[in-house]
Amino acid sequence: MRLELKRAIGTSIKSFRLKRDIPQESLGPSQPYISNLEAGRGSASIDKIEQMADVLGVHPMSIIFAGYLTSNEHANKDHLFERIRMELAEIGF
Repeated sequence: MRLELKRAIGTSIKSFRLKRDIPQESLGPSQPYISNLEAGRGSASIDKIEQMADVLGVHPMSIIFAGYLTSNEHANKDHLFERIRMELAEIGF
C-alpha cells in the first residue's frame, strides 16, 4: 500500500523513535506536534527533521530516505542510492 510522503516520513520518525525507545516528548517539538506528524496529519520542516534526527541519533536524510521508501512500494534502496549518487555527481559532489 502506498502512503503519501508526509505520512510516510511520520512513519519513519515513529519507527526510529520506537526502535530507540524515545518518547514523543523527547524529540524536541511538542508531543502533540510529534503525534500529528506520526499520524500523517502534518508536515515537518527540514529544520524540525534535523532537530528530531539529532535526538534520534540518525542522519536527517535517513528519515527522509526511509519515508520515501515507505511511500513508494516499487522503490529499491540500492537503485535509489545509485540515483542519488549520480545526481550529486552531476552537480559536482
